[in-house]
Amino acid sequence: MISKKTILLLTISMLAFGCNNNTEQPRTVNDSSYNSARFEPTPQYKTHEVSAFVVPTDQASMSFQVSGIIEEQFIKIGDSVVTGQKLFKVSNPSLEPQITQFISEIAAIDATLEQNQAELRRFKDLKKTNVISQNELDRLTNQRDNLKASKKSLQAQLQQAKSLYDESFLKAPFAGNIAEIYKEKGEVIRPGEAVLVVGGVTSLEAPIFLPAFLHKNLQLGQNLEVHYQGKTINATTKEISLTANPNSQLFKVMLDVPILHDIKSGEKVVVKIKEKIGNYYRLPIESVIDDGINEPFVFLIENQEVIQTKIELIDMENNEVIIKIPRQDEVEVITAGQAKLSPHQQLSRP
Repeated sequence: MISKKTILLLTISMLAFGCNNNTEQPRTVNDSSYNSARFEPTPQYKTHEVSAFVVPTDQASMSFQVSGIIEEQFIKIGDSVVTGQKLFKVSNPSLEPQITQFISEIAAIDATLEQNQAELRRFKDLKKTNVISQNELDRLTNQRDNLKASKKSLQAQLQQAKSLYDESFLKAPFAGNIAEIYKEKGEVIRPGEAVLVVGGVTSLEAPIFLPAFLHKNLQLGQNLEVHYQGKTINATTKEISLTANPNSQLFKVMLDVPILHDIKSGEKVVVKIKEKIGNYYRLPIESVIDDGINEPFVFLIENQEVIQTKIELIDMENNEVIIKIPRQDEVEVITAGQAKLSPHQQLSRP
C-alpha cells in the first residue's frame, strides 16, 4: 500500500524533478532559477492531541450522618451556592426527645449534687466533734464523685445528640454548583448515603491518561496548550502518576485548567502534547525528491557542487518534512528548481 507520505513526495518529484537519470557530463550552471537555504539539525517534536473532560477541582459528595426522612430540599441541579448555604433538611423524630431527656437528667443530677454538697458540708462539721463516723462521710463523698461522673457522661451524650441534630441540615462546604441530586423530599435516607454532589466554581482540572512514550515528556508545572471551542487555554500539569494502571498501562496526569472563555465543568477539551522525537533536519516539503524508483533524497550544495544525498523520512507536519541524513552539521539544501539540476553539477550565481 502506498502511504500518504509517499504519494505526496512522489507528486512533488514529478513536478519538480525529471532528470534523475541524466547521463550528461557535469556542467557548470550559471543560473538563478533555483533556491537554496541553510539548515542544521534541531530538536524536533511531534504534536499529539488528547481529549479530556474538565471537572471541578473541589467536588464533594454529600450525605447526612443521621437517618431520617428528607423534610426540605432548598436547591435544584445547576443552582449556584455559597459556603454554608443550606441545601437539604432531614427530620429525625428521635433526636429532639433524646436532647430533652439528657437535659432533664442533667438537671436532676444538679439538684442531687446540690443536696449532696450541703449534706457533705454538714457532715464535715459533725465529724469534727465525732458525732458521725468516717464511713458516713466517705459514703457522701463517693456519692458526690459518682454524681459528677454521671453528669459528665450525660453532658457528652447531650453534646453528641446536639451535634447529630445540627447534622439535620446539609450545608454547602464551598462555593460552587449543584452537579447531581440523588434524593428528593419525602425519601428515607440512611447515614452516609449520598444525597447530592457539589462542584466548586473557583477552579477546574482535567485528568488525562497517557501511554509511556508521552508520559515521559511531561514534568510537574509544565504548561500545556488546551483547546476549547476553537479557543486556547494554557493549562498546567499539577499531578503526574509515576505508576501505570495495570489494566490499561496508561499513566494518569492531572491538569490545572483556568476558568476562561465560559468553560464549564463536564465540557470537552483537547490537550496538545509535544513528543520529542530527536535531533533532525526540518525542511520545506518541496526539498525532498522521490521518483518512486530511488530512495528519497535531497540536493545539497558543497563547494558549489550539487550533491545527491539519501534521506530517511521521519515525519511530515503541515508543509514541512522532518528528515535524517548521515551527518549532523549545517548544510545548504536546494529547496526549489531541482528539475534544472543533476548530481555533480557546478553552480555559479551571476
